Amino acid sequence: MAKESLLNLGVKFCKTEQARSENALENLIAAATKIVNDGEVSGFTARNLAKVSGYSLGSLVKRLGKVENIFLYAIAYNRSQHIQKIAEQVENFGKDKTVAQLSEFVVDLSLNRMAIVGAPIIRYYESRAMGRTNNVGNIYAYTDEMIPSLSKIIRENTTGTFRKISSYEIKYIARLIFQILERPLAENDPIAGTEQHREMAIKVISSLLSA
Repeated sequence: MAKESLLNLGVKFCKTEQARSENALENLIAAATKIVNDGEVSGFTARNLAKVSGYSLGSLVKRLGKVENIFLYAIAYNRSQHIQKIAEQVENFGKDKTVAQLSEFVVDLSLNRMAIVGAPIIRYYESRAMGRTNNVGNIYAYTDEMIPSLSKIIRENTTGTFRKISSYEIKYIARLIFQILERPLAENDPIAGTEQHREMAIKVISSLLSA
């Protein structure tokens, strides 16, 4: 999902058939991921990437085109992995749990993980991605990772608290769930991560899924 989204944003790297070059790209991705995980947007520079990866500035430009490509890739991959881990836990949460219980579980799990991602990282990704696509949906496609898990738990739930939801609607419910969770952080809202934010998100998600 991350790779598909990035292609839609025009993020791509030079093709090569040489194993050595492929290994170099993997090393650069690992270095960019380390920088992203440090959480400092000021570190998203060619000079810093060269320092962490051990490659020269000239080599970076040759392999990556725009150096920002590798940071967008690392952020998108991390967000996709973040959603996948949430989706796995949601799918195994239990078919005997109510909408309210699931909503609270998703919110607490997500807010804990979003604190790791960091608001500056989210803002960086969105500001750069907006200029690369005519379809804003490409930026939020990473939430599609939640679709199979949400569909399964709704289909198999035994509490009668979930409404029937079409597969098409699930796509947009997944995006809405992460909008209510992420936007306060991305927009630097004072409520971000507070109990007020938590209660608001639980209420919204419950209303989206409830029978």
